[in-house]
Amino acid sequence: MDALAFGLTFGLPAIGAAFAVGLIGAAALNAFGRNPEKLSDIRTLMITAIVFADSLAIIGIIVAIIARFI
Repeated sequence: MDALAFGLTFGLPAIGAAFAVGLIGAAALNAFGRNPEKLSDIRTLMITAIVFADSLAIIGIIVAIIARFI
């Protein structure tokens, strides 16, 4: 049961982050298709949003490791 809890604590944030990064990428490509002259602004916002989404996955991994050893 402990391994299942660790797997879910680790897996759910990773799946959520992967889904969020996919949506962010799709939205950025859509925005770039509409406004090609705003490439640098769109890229900056996309990278910032991906960093926030990945930070949630990293927090989930840290929580999983802490919960495993406590």
